[in-house]
Amino acid sequence: MNKYTGLENLKKYSNKKIRVTTKNQNVFTGVYSIYTPAGDNDPEIESISLETPERYYDINTPDIIKIEILD
Repeated sequence: MNKYTGLENLKKYSNKKIRVTTKNQNVFTGVYSIYTPAGDNDPEIESISLETPERYYDINTPDIIKIEILD
């Protein structure tokens, strides 16, 4: 079971700077800003968005293996 699945498990990261590691070992660092439920996404997979000074990253939650709060 993916422990990061679902909005309730992600609320603690809201507006915090986090580091996300994905299954393919990509690492993204930014401020957690948006949760998108599966029904609002195409394909229907829930995701989170990280905001950096350069861009937004949209990361599908099933791909996440680790989230760390940096501040």
